[in-house]
Amino acid sequence: MSIDTAIIMAAGLGSRISAFSRNAPKGFIPIAGRPIVERSIAILADRGIRHIIIGTGYMASEYEALSSRISNVQIDCVTNLDYANSGSLETFLLCTERLGCGFLSLESDLLYDAKMIDRVLECPFPNVILASGQTGSGDEVYIQTDDRSRLVNLSKDRHALSRIDAELVGICKLDQGIPAAIEAWMAREGHKRPVGFHYEEGLVGIARSLPLHVEKTELQWTEIDTLEHLSRANAVIWPRIASASGEPA
Repeated sequence: MSIDTAIIMAAGLGSRISAFSRNAPKGFIPIAGRPIVERSIAILADRGIRHIIIGTGYMASEYEALSSRISNVQIDCVTNLDYANSGSLETFLLCTERLGCGFLSLESDLLYDAKMIDRVLECPFPNVILASGQTGSGDEVYIQTDDRSRLVNLSKDRHALSRIDAELVGICKLDQGIPAAIEAWMAREGHKRPVGFHYEEGLVGIARSLPLHVEKTELQWTEIDTLEHLSRANAVIWPRIASASGEPA
């Protein structure tokens, strides 16, 4: 499956890092002087992604301005007007309406080794959830798989899972049928739009009927949800990524 489209979910308030997010969305957190979402866009463009849909909400105008500054890839912003009360699944569904092709999905607050995108694109399965080993970040989303590395369940509560096999990174490769499958699951369960769930809960909802491969990597990454995450990103994760990739630290 050739992929040339990606969505970036960027609607959230960033309330846990308000010292930064009162002035800009989380995706604009700078690492080595560059907003992390801008770095993501460059990584995607370097790998043949030509269309990026950014799901915006909080301070949406910042992403609109960013899209106008970037010329080597088509960027469309789709606003989740209910961003303050809905979850990332609502943003996911808005971004994928009438998409009609396979796509990558990313969270906006990620700092990651660029080779993670290669890993997902090169994985032979049509639906891939990227995962890692133990990070110790303090905000982990734990993943349970079956013995064929397919998603069974995920939760921030480790006791909600029968076993822990990996941690969610926030990068996926999904085929064009996934949004419709999630919509059908929501209809069966009686969930209405705008939906308050996280997008990963939608993936768990369809996992019994569609195989979702969990690809595990030990490449470096972190989400940046708190000031503690930001400190760790600057002091630990970015130097490791820069050393491995040759990017200037």
